Amino acid sequence: MGKKRKQRTPEKKMEIVLEGLKSDSSVAEVCRRHGIYESQYYQWKKKLLGSADEVFSRENKRDLGKERLQDEIERLKRTIVEQSCELQVLKKNDI
Repeated sequence: MGKKRKQRTPEKKMEIVLEGLKSDSSVAEVCRRHGIYESQYYQWKKKLLGSADEVFSRENKRDLGKERLQDEIERLKRTIVEQSCELQVLKKNDI
């Protein structure tokens, strides 16, 4: 009977890949420590780096969303000021 494959969480896979990228150790050493084949490491690395554009794309979308919200807040503030001024003029004219 063969050895049962260990299932690793996405977080653990990322941790292993980042360790290989940052470490002074060789990829082979990192793989030995974690009990994985180098080919597996390189597959995970390719997947992680391949999704980097998506991560930064989401970041840009989030920034655009914040920018839109700030614009809307400023628009609403201007509207409140305009309506307050109009209300004061109307009150003045009624008195």
